[in-house]
Amino acid sequence: MPIPINGLIAYILAMSIGNPDLKQKILAYDRAVPRYTSYPAAPLFQADFPISTVTSWIDDLPQGSKLSLYVHIPFCPKLCHYCGCFTHITSRYAPVEDYAHLIRREIASMGRRMQNRHIVTHLHFGGGSPTMLHEQDFRLIMDTFHEFFAFDDDAEIAVEVDPRHMNASLAQCYAESGVNRISLGVQDFDDKVMETVNRVQPFDVVYSAVQNLRSAGITKFNLDFIYGLPYQTVRSLTRSMDYALLLKPDRFALYGYAHVPWKKKNMRLIPEDSLPGNAARYDLFNTGAQVLEEAGFRPIGIDHFVKNVDDMAEAQDAGTLGRNFQGYTNVAPDALIGFGVSAISQYPQGFAQNTTASHDYQEAVLHSDAPPIAKGYSYQGQDLARKEIIERLMCDLHVNIRDVWTRHGHDLEHLEVCQTLLAPFVKDGLAILDQNGLLTVPREARQVVRIVASCFDEYLLPIDTEQRHSMAV
Repeated sequence: MPIPINGLIAYILAMSIGNPDLKQKILAYDRAVPRYTSYPAAPLFQADFPISTVTSWIDDLPQGSKLSLYVHIPFCPKLCHYCGCFTHITSRYAPVEDYAHLIRREIASMGRRMQNRHIVTHLHFGGGSPTMLHEQDFRLIMDTFHEFFAFDDDAEIAVEVDPRHMNASLAQCYAESGVNRISLGVQDFDDKVMETVNRVQPFDVVYSAVQNLRSAGITKFNLDFIYGLPYQTVRSLTRSMDYALLLKPDRFALYGYAHVPWKKKNMRLIPEDSLPGNAARYDLFNTGAQVLEEAGFRPIGIDHFVKNVDDMAEAQDAGTLGRNFQGYTNVAPDALIGFGVSAISQYPQGFAQNTTASHDYQEAVLHSDAPPIAKGYSYQGQDLARKEIIERLMCDLHVNIRDVWTRHGHDLEHLEVCQTLLAPFVKDGLAILDQNGLLTVPREARQVVRIVASCFDEYLLPIDTEQRHSMAV
């Protein structure tokens, strides 16, 4: 296949429109903050959380609630050095097969408790590598879901796919099982970058995976890229994204690599001197975003890009775009139910996380009808108001903080601390706060959104002394 030339054009264009002053301001504020896929962030979840509290949350869901379901498949055949997911490496299928049986038991147990009273609008398989599931086990899991849950006619059923494991037969299995969206883990196409992170994945492998899926009738694709990987440069990333656009995805995610070797030992295998610095990361994201916008993609939130006709764009226009542990969603559910080890559920009253210990998970699923919960968090105080403000900032880049605060019944004087923290951002033009309480982060400054959002985080220390989070830029 000929080498595309658009990458060079986009590279020159992106590098010529940069704003050095804006860049320096954003980098000056960069610090470790949560990704805000939840509020409070997961490190705040409490151990030994009462299972009875979680079962009462489940039972209290109003009939007809919209559910988003998530299945965590914690297995991979090979370790990617950048990976921050909860996963196990195995070359044998036996533990995967055993786990699939446990997942089905957990689904059945939750389904019996919910008594088919709710509607599933989303089902998402993540990992790890869901593509490690053999076709028979994937079909059995889907059959179990349909036995115990009612699905909306337009429900989105998505699978995170490792292109290296995709073939025509598996693609057909997905299509026959109702899968209608695929998220392809591409990350990059540069040979040196991918060899360094232990994920050799040439373009033709991804191209073949896409062709197999399209031939099976699955036409909705996300491509996931990561910026900030070792040896990545603006030129190499632009060239890789130019190749990616040849695959004609309808959505694109451009995530920042979170280098946390104190938490993930596999990341210690990446040479520290190979990683782009913060200034280079800033350039990588902005160049990637420029390439995508020039190709007709619209920015969504802080790191997603979609076509204007996408239902996610429509949701953003309507103010209904949501954000959870799987990223952005076009339909914010009433509850998110997680299945499998480490999976997190979200209810109107708080969060519940399954145990990360395989033995404990097995014992709970085999010998109890209760969810295999290890941690949780009940909303308290001003949590819901702060959560809404943070979520709207992450989704829309604007929110009326006074309206949200008073709607939740809180005195405006309690917002003064947050406004004091916001003042430097407003002074530097990285945020705008009008007299009516409308807070806006300019789109060109969206890399600072997480940091601006952290002004409303009641539990975040001024300095992340425990290194629980990654840097924002």
